[in-house]
Amino acid sequence: MIVLLLLFLLFSSITANASEHFSDHESYCLQKDEQACLALLKKQSDAVPLYSKAWFKLTSYKLDYYYDKREFKKLEQTIVPLLVIENKPDVFELQLNYYYSKTLAYFGKRKQAKHYAQLAISKLEKIYHIFEDPMRMVEIANLEYVFGDRQKAYQLLLLAENKFGKRGDPVFHLELHTNKGHIFFIWQNYERAAKFYKLALDWIKDTEHDAKKVVAYSNLARTYQLMNKHELALEHFRRIEELLLKQNNPRLLALTLIRTAEVYEQLNELDKLAQLMARINFGDLSHGYHETYERLVKLTASNLNSPKVSSSQFN
Repeated sequence: MIVLLLLFLLFSSITANASEHFSDHESYCLQKDEQACLALLKKQSDAVPLYSKAWFKLTSYKLDYYYDKREFKKLEQTIVPLLVIENKPDVFELQLNYYYSKTLAYFGKRKQAKHYAQLAISKLEKIYHIFEDPMRMVEIANLEYVFGDRQKAYQLLLLAENKFGKRGDPVFHLELHTNKGHIFFIWQNYERAAKFYKLALDWIKDTEHDAKKVVAYSNLARTYQLMNKHELALEHFRRIEELLLKQNNPRLLALTLIRTAEVYEQLNELDKLAQLMARINFGDLSHGYHETYERLVKLTASNLNSPKVSSSQFN
């Protein structure tokens, strides 16, 4: 099952993402939680015939895993040799093109990314007409949103909702409402974006899909931050932090902490800002947040060095 496309708003809008794609590695690994997910997938893929149906499925799960963890370098290294395999299953080929477009976009190669996105769109349209899978429609909308026509993307989402909205699948509703939120977010209609992000979170928060919950909370927290709803933003960032500490995901944790630090800066709560900055590992931050980190470090240093007025001066 697809789960992708949550535009993790803590990152650049070009790298729209979420959890998984045409398969759901989280659910698979939850059934076998005695082993770490990636180790389990590697072990089992080595045990099945190369290019068999089981091999493609397990390889698909591995791609999901790297995408979920935002391991784009490993994702690229894994995808490139897979692209030359002949007679790949349609769904697997679609997944490769989808992930490769997102990976290239992450590394700033937008022209190449758009090429692979168009390949994925063409394949998605073909598969949708054959299988009428609602998640395929959401994926088409995602690629249209990132590389094409946002108005068309929104219309596709409305079509998917009208046709499949009565289904009780939380992952489908997560993806559906998140993508609607993305479109209103990019249009800077934060009130509407927050409404749809809240619906997405409500559908997924009581499931076991922790990685998806992180993204859902993140979309809403970031939107609240931009709306200056500081307490709501802090509440949701705290929930993200709790989840990430359980998942042992230091890079996303660092990103969450620096977003939280920005909220304390906006509130001018410099003591709390200083406490938070002390917890951020600079090495876990992507390059795009180095400037923000350095600015906040200087702000906390200036606050610490400023003269403090003691009560004794007034006695």
